[in-house]
Amino acid sequence: MIYQLPYFLSLALSFTTGTETLLDDFNYATSSAARQAWTELKGTLPLAMQKSGSQNVLLLSAPFQSNRDIPRAGIDKQLNQSLTAPGLFTIDVKPASPDSNHQVSIYFKSGPGWYSTSARIKGTDWQTLRFPKGDFRGEDKPRGWDKIETVRLVVWRESDSEPDTHFQFRNLKAITGDVTIVVPDLSQKQKEKDTFAAADRIETFLETSGIGCDRISESELSLNTLGSRSIAILPFNPRISSQACGVLNQFMERGGKVYLNFNIPTALEKNLGIKKGSYFKPDSPGGLASIHLQDAGILGLPAEVKQASWNLVTATPTGHNARIVGEWYDDTGKPTGKPALIVSERGAYFSHLILRDDPVQKQALLTALMAHFQPRLWDAIAAGTIQQAEQVGPFHSFDELRRSIVSTVTPQQSKVLAARDLDRTSALLVRAKQLLQKKEAFQAIAFARRCREERVKIYLLTRASPPREARAFWDHSPTGPYPGDWDRTCKELADAGFNMLIVNMLWGGLAHYPSDVLPRSETFKTQGDQIEQCLQAARKYGLELHIWKVNHNLSTAPPSFVRQLRDAGRTQVSVTGEASDWLNPAHPENFQLEVDSMLEVVKKYPVDGIHFDYIRYPNDRHDYSDYSRQKFEADTGIKVSNWPADCYKGKLKSQYRDWRADQITRLVETVSREARKIRPGVKLSAAVFREYPDCREWVAQDWPLWARRGYLDFICPMDYTASDEQFRLWIEDQQKHLAGSIPVYPGIGALSSEATLSSDRVLGQVDVTRQLNTGGFTVFSLKPQTLSSVVPDFKRSAGKVKATPPHHAPKKR
Repeated sequence: MIYQLPYFLSLALSFTTGTETLLDDFNYATSSAARQAWTELKGTLPLAMQKSGSQNVLLLSAPFQSNRDIPRAGIDKQLNQSLTAPGLFTIDVKPASPDSNHQVSIYFKSGPGWYSTSARIKGTDWQTLRFPKGDFRGEDKPRGWDKIETVRLVVWRESDSEPDTHFQFRNLKAITGDVTIVVPDLSQKQKEKDTFAAADRIETFLETSGIGCDRISESELSLNTLGSRSIAILPFNPRISSQACGVLNQFMERGGKVYLNFNIPTALEKNLGIKKGSYFKPDSPGGLASIHLQDAGILGLPAEVKQASWNLVTATPTGHNARIVGEWYDDTGKPTGKPALIVSERGAYFSHLILRDDPVQKQALLTALMAHFQPRLWDAIAAGTIQQAEQVGPFHSFDELRRSIVSTVTPQQSKVLAARDLDRTSALLVRAKQLLQKKEAFQAIAFARRCREERVKIYLLTRASPPREARAFWDHSPTGPYPGDWDRTCKELADAGFNMLIVNMLWGGLAHYPSDVLPRSETFKTQGDQIEQCLQAARKYGLELHIWKVNHNLSTAPPSFVRQLRDAGRTQVSVTGEASDWLNPAHPENFQLEVDSMLEVVKKYPVDGIHFDYIRYPNDRHDYSDYSRQKFEADTGIKVSNWPADCYKGKLKSQYRDWRADQITRLVETVSREARKIRPGVKLSAAVFREYPDCREWVAQDWPLWARRGYLDFICPMDYTASDEQFRLWIEDQQKHLAGSIPVYPGIGALSSEATLSSDRVLGQVDVTRQLNTGGFTVFSLKPQTLSSVVPDFKRSAGKVKATPPHHAPKKR
């Protein structure tokens, strides 16, 4: 059941050109035939075939309750082939349990070792799991991707009390696309986290546009692994090897294109026709605010892309018809003279990282560049753009959108007009599809984009605007998106119907106001008291101000302050002995520092609330310092004979994790109690991890307990995702744990590391919070990009009517 075919995936899935290898479609005629092809791992029940629609699918049964000794259920199949070229593996999986949150692993055996990676499956719908080759780890020295002998599929047990369950499988594929992203080895992921984050952003933009892409690690890079690909992307690879550069030079010489960001290795300059220049950082924020682009030879190039960058590395065109295509402008609209994008016949260079802001135009820029290098990609881009026109807000199809608007909009006249205008957009999409069928893909894109713009407009204008709702923004910058102008920020938010601002004004070792407890920041020294400035503007425009503290984390603290704490034994240590610049929550001096810094804010300023963040340990590997051992033994009366193994994964694991959770809870309880004594009516809240009880086990964050005991007035889970279904599932689970004790204002990742959402997608998730009666929402994060996109669209839609947060009774006037 292995065969090659050129593919153009249907609009309902992905939209790309390239080659796929169907490793197994699981369409066996009988269960016996399936068992002849696949072998069950020990403890896995015999395989069976089932029908799903018109297709046969494989049923994997996991007896997790019947056989509590097995940690996994899985199957093996002999392959004996080369998988050097594919950069992505996918499989469709459907769990039986609605509460499924299982880890699914795929392994490829090569010689004495294996390549492996994993993904999570949630809910009961069919889901396509993606396994990029760059995410695979080698175990026991595998011989190479050209000598794959066996494929293994495994589903892991979730918990000791899990019931028997089963999973359906179909369509295991190996995919080779036109575009690959070159990343460091996975073993370097923590060290090279900026590179992997940049790769994630680029991949998201391309996949959303319809261009499928995969990844190749630098150590695996060769002409064979590049295969028939047309484009190799370096997202930001400052330490790429000379060997990898040699492969990329050969790739360009044979016609391939290389697109780089923020760095050009010297070894690539000649072949690329672009020479690396010097580092540049503007004198003030806003010095690099947008990119103006012009080149008649590049179809679909947007005229302007907004991006708030903080530095860049210049470059100069030197050959291969290289020319400057884009230039940086500042936030006053003036050109900087600094090149943003240089394009040659061999590739291109962007002088900073690709960031998540201005997602629509950023996507247009990247797709124009990719299609310029490989014109056949226009078909995939057009198909992707047509599919995007079908998906507005939380709706997967035009029919869903129309049905929702017709059933919810009032009065009748508005409903009729909205339905009429929606129906008129269909002609634009019909025209786009006709042009695509006629092989006029580029022309089709304009009609599909216009269709989506019109549908988004209608969707926004028909949104409800309830009078009782928390509408908050998280702001990580102490100066706001317009440094020195809190008045402008607060006015724009209030005019758009927002009523809460949560601003990060202090950390574990830094304060942006005249603190008598924490070191004062350069921002305070040069720009003044940021809490006072923000508070005055918030009061002027009727916004609640909640001061956000990043607890325990010392990453922004002055080095001398960190050294002092480290020397005093007050910072954390990992289970393997590495020092970590986090305050140890168990240390009494750290506990008092955290309490005093948060209460200082309440004493000095009439703020509406204080907001915990990083109210946790870094992960389950902390803290295992000598001090924590002593404190655990003193608090519990338990003598630890084998430290830290007994407490990390041994016989004392449960007691130690309970003790860790107690350290965090006592801080929340103390600040809550004392803050309310100082300023009755002040609100306590926290940004928390979304999945409980996992977060209690992993980082000692027991937020349902804090809610039940009344320590908090509302909670903001960081539910950042591009999937509205996942967003809904997380909220429903959080509401179950809170049981109505306090409101939950879910975090929407408009501009986060996990997701970048267009305005209608943000409003779609706002709709989900309203359907679930959460009482409000919190948007991450407040930046010039969200102020120029999400905020204006919210103003004309879901923010039309001013609202009062449910945690705060309406004030009498």
